[in-house]
Amino acid sequence: MKKVKLQNEMIPSIALGTWSWGTGQGGGDAIFGNNLIAEDLKPVFDSAMKAGLRKSN
Repeated sequence: MKKVKLQNEMIPSIALGTWSWGTGQGGGDAIFGNNLIAEDLKPVFDSAMKAGLRKSN
């Protein structure tokens, strides 16, 4: 995976946005009308981590 330097840290050049995952006021159910649950999304997250992305705060 290609990485770029941000300040003094090398980070992946892409990001996996997850703000619309889940339920609640800003969740995917309310915004996009999807009905995905954790079991549907876990393989996506796991694949991203395996490919070199990492969790951020």
